[in-house]
Amino acid sequence: MTNNFEKQTQQMVEQGKQAAAGLISGGEMVVDADPEKGFFRVKIRNVQPAQALPQVTMGFCWVLQNGAAMFNLQFKQHIRKPGEDEDE
Repeated sequence: MTNNFEKQTQQMVEQGKQAAAGLISGGEMVVDADPEKGFFRVKIRNVQPAQALPQVTMGFCWVLQNGAAMFNLQFKQHIRKPGEDEDE
């Protein structure tokens, strides 16, 4: 079962790469996680071209939403609007 799951995961990764082809040429993602508290924070940075950052960020929100559904988790998100403070 593990081997089949790994193949399916690899196929999904390849499909994702094909779908994102041409969107960005590089960048990096940093994850800060505390598994015991169920907490993680993600920072995407140095995306090239820089104007693709909002699309990349929303793409990861979509991935998280679908991942939550796979784990039968309720998904809630707040997308900040330009100029909106963190405290709002």
